[in-house]
Amino acid sequence: MARALNPFLGAPRRLPRRNRRGLGLFDAMLAIIVLSLLALWGGQVAGGWIAGRVVTGEVRTVAELARAGRLLVEGDVSHGGRTHAVGAAPLAVGLADLEAADLRSPALGTRSPGRRALTLWLWRPNAGALVVIARARGERPLARLPGAEDGATGVGALLGTDARLRGPGLDFDMGPVNALVAGFATENDVFALDHVALDVTCRSYLFRVEVDCDGDGTPDVIANTMGTGLDMGGQDLTGAGNVTAATAAIGTLEGVTEFTGALAVGGELAVTGRTTMEDVTVSGALNAASAEVAGTLTVPDLVATGALTGADLALDGTVAVSGEARLGDADVNTLNVVTLNVEQLSSDTGTFGSLFAERATFTSCSGCGP
Repeated sequence: MARALNPFLGAPRRLPRRNRRGLGLFDAMLAIIVLSLLALWGGQVAGGWIAGRVVTGEVRTVAELARAGRLLVEGDVSHGGRTHAVGAAPLAVGLADLEAADLRSPALGTRSPGRRALTLWLWRPNAGALVVIARARGERPLARLPGAEDGATGVGALLGTDARLRGPGLDFDMGPVNALVAGFATENDVFALDHVALDVTCRSYLFRVEVDCDGDGTPDVIANTMGTGLDMGGQDLTGAGNVTAATAAIGTLEGVTEFTGALAVGGELAVTGRTTMEDVTVSGALNAASAEVAGTLTVPDLVATGALTGADLALDGTVAVSGEARLGDADVNTLNVVTLNVEQLSSDTGTFGSLFAERATFTSCSGCGP
């Protein structure tokens, strides 16, 4: 069906022939140029991202290696790095030593993610310090210097011909090391450094023998050894099990304390609560306000300020009682008493070798003197 024409608009316009055939040659060339530039830019962005990831992998690998080396030296007080000569060439540490100490997995191998050779070194710039050097050596320099975006500190690389390591948290001169070992640090290397204060590490451990933490040939007096006092710093000692000591100075014993062997007290023994003992032997004087002894009590000098009650009381020396003495059964060779009140004798007849009394009353007396 034919479309009706509008008499006011006239016949419809036809499109130019070029528009009906698509893009022209100029448009096509312009599109190709734009796409090429976009592809080039995208390749550069992707390449930079990949290069950055490679740098990050290298940085983190050497940082972990340096950390493992530090832990190895701190945990082994007899490690050769401690006694290595001051100012000597760096001492190589095998990666197998880290693996034997469970500080590094053997699956990590000897190369970094960027195929750089990994090595670990210990260097002593002075007597009290040790520098742990982790190195990753490759065939070309890094694409960029390590930065904070890599997530590790103490990692750096050489910049050009300069002998200083630069990186996040690191500005270290490798010139003295290169003077000892030519070519130790090159621009193709990635380094991570860690430090060990040899004398300080002695304070963190308890040693059974004398140790030379800083490698100067003399045992360190600051080390916690069994030959010196162990300072707990006011902290508690828990879970010790059996403790055997020649001398123990204890301020307070809390809880239920049981002595299964002999207990000898050289000084004063003060007990504020109840004390239960089977047999008590005292070599000196025993002063007690109140004491109950169910077994045998042997005392050279007995001073009682209160009541003294005993089922069987045998006293070989002199008994001086300033107050009142009440005895159930008494066997005394000589008795000097100001006043003697006897309620009942063990028999109707009492025999006394010598009886001196200011006043004594008897129903009958045989051989009594005036």
